[in-house]
Amino acid sequence: MRMPDGGDGGVEILETRQMPLRPMKPCAAPQCRALVRGARYCDAHKHLAEAWATSKRSEKAGLTGRAWRRLRDQIMRRDSYICRCDDCSRTGTLKDAHEVDHIVPLSQGGTDAAGNLRAINRDCHRAKTHKEAQAARQAVTATGEGGSREN
Repeated sequence: MRMPDGGDGGVEILETRQMPLRPMKPCAAPQCRALVRGARYCDAHKHLAEAWATSKRSEKAGLTGRAWRRLRDQIMRRDSYICRCDDCSRTGTLKDAHEVDHIVPLSQGGTDAAGNLRAINRDCHRAKTHKEAQAARQAVTATGEGGSREN
């Protein structure tokens, strides 16, 4: 501040104000009570923040973002925006396609290659996914892997 009589020699003293600190929040790790500021996890659980990005699942998930949108658009154009599911192809039914389907699912070793993709109607896709899930559950039950858990 400058004094009115100029007694400070003309030097202005600026008041500095600091931004308030971010509030402390609990660590995102289950049952951890540590408080953190500006991070999601405490030091003991930092590795959890990196786990998803480096997991095998993210590698198997296939294309994402812009690359997937471009491939999806390419497949939709190739298939003329018409559903190419097995049922519609067999019966000659013409339905609008809304989505792109993996013929062999990624979970069963399929890829994002154009030859493994087809345009599909939303309802047909839902029915196909339901059938695949049922078959997977029956396979697990038949092999005995889905039995009771022992602690």
